[in-house]
Amino acid sequence: MTNLHFNYKDVFRAGRLGFSAKKMWVTFIGLFFAYIGYAIFAYLSHIIAGISITDVWEMYRIIPLYPDGLPWFCWLVWLVGFLWWICLALLTGVAVSKITFEQLRGDEFYEIKEAIKFTLKSGKSAIFAPVMLIVFMVFIIFAGLFLAVVTLIPYGGQIIFAVAGIPAFAACMFILYLVVVTIVCLIIGPSIVGGTGNDTFDTLFESFSVLNDQPWRFIGYELLLHVLVLVGIAILGYFSAKAVFLVHDVIGVIVSADKLNNIFMNAASYVKITIPPICPETYRSFFVGLIEWIGMPNVLFPPEYIAPFEKWAGAIASFVLAVVYYLIILFVISIGGSIFWAGNTVIFTVLVKKKDDKNLLEIKEELSEDIAPEVTPEKPKTKAKPKKKAKAKKSTRKRKTKKKK
Repeated sequence: MTNLHFNYKDVFRAGRLGFSAKKMWVTFIGLFFAYIGYAIFAYLSHIIAGISITDVWEMYRIIPLYPDGLPWFCWLVWLVGFLWWICLALLTGVAVSKITFEQLRGDEFYEIKEAIKFTLKSGKSAIFAPVMLIVFMVFIIFAGLFLAVVTLIPYGGQIIFAVAGIPAFAACMFILYLVVVTIVCLIIGPSIVGGTGNDTFDTLFESFSVLNDQPWRFIGYELLLHVLVLVGIAILGYFSAKAVFLVHDVIGVIVSADKLNNIFMNAASYVKITIPPICPETYRSFFVGLIEWIGMPNVLFPPEYIAPFEKWAGAIASFVLAVVYYLIILFVISIGGSIFWAGNTVIFTVLVKKKDDKNLLEIKEELSEDIAPEVTPEKPKTKAKPKKKAKAKKSTRKRKTKKKK
């Protein structure tokens, strides 16, 4: 079992715990299917508005953004893809958190297969917990709309609205509070489920408890964790870019520069990461600077596609290399997700110790209800033969003696 300090020092373990082939592979697979589902619905949201696939490709490449300025039904289709991405990301977080928790307890060889089984069994709690909060907020909003309808009543409606002003203000404040709890639940909910196996209501209770009992520690630890996530992505991205350049230089020893540059430039034209317009300018400039420091500015500003070298062979080679580029980008993102979920597992363990004085790592895992203990069947007892009474023997002897006489 890992001996934690139960303070901010333990958050720095997230980098080492996240840099794990096992956790990164789980994150890679989860995000891979998450992005595929999101891309399909994002494309559909633009296509049903009359935008051609070619135009969407020119704007966003493989992962379109939200349908800004398009009709409301386009937003509904896009929302389905976004919810798909959120659900798979939460389930991925449960699996990574479970592996991290077992590693902290001393099981370094906890299998991915077991983590997936656990996620399929208990991972729904990480999804249903924020959903219940959202449903409750929608219910309160509809109650407010009912109050708005009441105000349409002549004379009396306005008076009712004035009297209900204070409860309406309290309800709005409560909605804002639930929004914060929902964000907390999305951040740390998968780690709660991965560490304790809680159901939906227990996950909600722990989310409220973390926010109410340890708000500043939670905020401080999360800010520190996000810094570690950015550092991990930057370092792995930097070395991944250098690896791509090294491949280019090694192959360039044999292959001509014109042919090789043509393949690499056309492959780069397929790859593009679009920064959302809603992103503040400060974050936009920081992200652009980070990508330029890594050494891959083509990811933000891809070059134009040019005539392929050797026609169809060069086109296929560029397309395959573009797929490899996307897998490398997802590989770099996977370490960020792995560090994030592993770090939240440590943060939740520390916060539970602070608020409840309970070390989750020392609690023994209960046996699964599906596995019943073996019961050895008892041997049937053999009935003993009744013994004849001595008196009966004596009486028979007396009768025989009388007959002889």
